[in-house]
Amino acid sequence: MRKLTRSPFMLFAVLLLSGTASAQPIWLGVHGGLSIPDLSGGNGNALSSNYTSRLAGNFGFQSEFGITKKFSIAVELNYAGQGGKRDGLQPITNLPAEYQSLVPSGDYLYANFKNTAALDYLELPILARLTWGKTWKFYVDAGPYLGYLLHAEEKTRGTSLIYEDPGGQEPLTIQGFEVPAQNFNANTNITSDIHKFNVGVSGGVGVAYPFGKNEIYFDVRGEYGLLNIQKYSADGKDNTGNLLLSLGYSYRLGK
Repeated sequence: MRKLTRSPFMLFAVLLLSGTASAQPIWLGVHGGLSIPDLSGGNGNALSSNYTSRLAGNFGFQSEFGITKKFSIAVELNYAGQGGKRDGLQPITNLPAEYQSLVPSGDYLYANFKNTAALDYLELPILARLTWGKTWKFYVDAGPYLGYLLHAEEKTRGTSLIYEDPGGQEPLTIQGFEVPAQNFNANTNITSDIHKFNVGVSGGVGVAYPFGKNEIYFDVRGEYGLLNIQKYSADGKDNTGNLLLSLGYSYRLGK
């Protein structure tokens, strides 16, 4: 794992030295915007299926190294919010302790509440970029990224009856009495249940407006994680993915 984490930084240094020695410019910048992540897959597991997109933030730093007038390599270091949300009737992951003994092994109880899986990643994309245009510059780029999990949390909200079936037709009873509605408001740290590293592919399009040695740009990009994020098979199998919308500013170091 040490070689895996070291190699992108070695590549960054090589590109910096080669870009400095060449006639092509180096751009350094910052960017930030909106992340629209989702979790896909589920592998048929009730705990990891039926997630939809949520909203999160993204921001970071960018270095772009010119190879030719139209071709460059962009290396970024970003914070990216990943995860997804699931609303409505679903398996209970934070079941009150007094009811856990009522659930047979491998089965679930269900309730109607809101559930957000919030995953915070530090990501290192390395993108090959093709640029054209003069007054306005347009570009397309694509490449791999390495992700490192900073924190993962499951946020549940809502009050609901507990049901024995996924259709919500059989309220849970004890000795013939219906269990009253329960409060499911909780923040649960699930960092230890998620793999620390992820590897994926990224690609997008953008438009930039240069003025002097400065440049502002708007970037639209998609990402998809290639590895299942869950450590344990009982939790299912999900892949991360997101749409990134960013505004950025860059400064040219070369001519």
